[in-house]
Amino acid sequence: MSTQLTKLAIINNSVDGSGDFNALSETKTFSVVQEGAAEASRQVISIEPNTQVIENNREVITSKVYNITATGLYSTASRTQLNTWATNQTSLVFSGIGLDGSILQAEGTLQVVTQFEDNASFRFTSSREAVGGYNSSTGKHTSEMSYSKNGLSLFNWQEGSTTDLAAGWTNDGVESLDFTAGVQELTDETVGGGNIYRDIHFPFPSKSVTFSIDVTDDSTDNAEALIGIQCYDSSNNTTGAKATTAIDGTGTTQVTKTLVAACEYVRVSVEIGDTDTLDFQNPTLQLSTDYEFVEFNT
Repeated sequence: MSTQLTKLAIINNSVDGSGDFNALSETKTFSVVQEGAAEASRQVISIEPNTQVIENNREVITSKVYNITATGLYSTASRTQLNTWATNQTSLVFSGIGLDGSILQAEGTLQVVTQFEDNASFRFTSSREAVGGYNSSTGKHTSEMSYSKNGLSLFNWQEGSTTDLAAGWTNDGVESLDFTAGVQELTDETVGGGNIYRDIHFPFPSKSVTFSIDVTDDSTDNAEALIGIQCYDSSNNTTGAKATTAIDGTGTTQVTKTLVAACEYVRVSVEIGDTDTLDFQNPTLQLSTDYEFVEFNT
């Protein structure tokens, strides 16, 4: 399987040494540009099986190679940065958009494949080998890569390393959590309220993204339960207005936001107020408003 990306961003998420989302000054973004223009490039994702032949000449897939390849005419600054990352084997984050509207989220390192001293032609890859599917404990895809219509699918929708909290999500002040049979419950029994959230790198200004959840039980009565999308800049500061939609009953609740120019990463959140209980499942972050819960099981 191989498919082409229309946009690719590579982010050094560890400039400050901790890997937090708060020092994103080293980000390179590439788009498909034709006619040999500056930064003209082509980005491809491929997934190929590794096989072993057993008795009776049967082939068994033992693992898969997940690879991101980019070739282009890059500026001197871009080539220098890419070479530095490759030489130092810097841990990077990859974010991209596919021709079919799929969203790439990946983690890994770079390998420089080809470059020519007398011109700007340059090719690099980021390859990783994995068995496929999700880790049963952490919920993270074994390839540390996802490519699907759901930008949240780097993590499976399951309980993660934190008891009763969905994999990849962070609790910010919710008093009580429960994750059972694919349903995340948030409860606040006293005055306060809180939220749980997911952050993903998506530095693509002017793109519109839609965050959706399927509410299975709404026991909120003070109009403080809502879902939201907020942009953050390279210094971890909010930028632009937060888009929110109030949760009112069961079923699909959605919120859409067009990303602002300074947006480096996106935070999606589910918030409740005091004395609220909310149950939901199957969250998605998509480029389309057509709600479709999918994961990356390849």
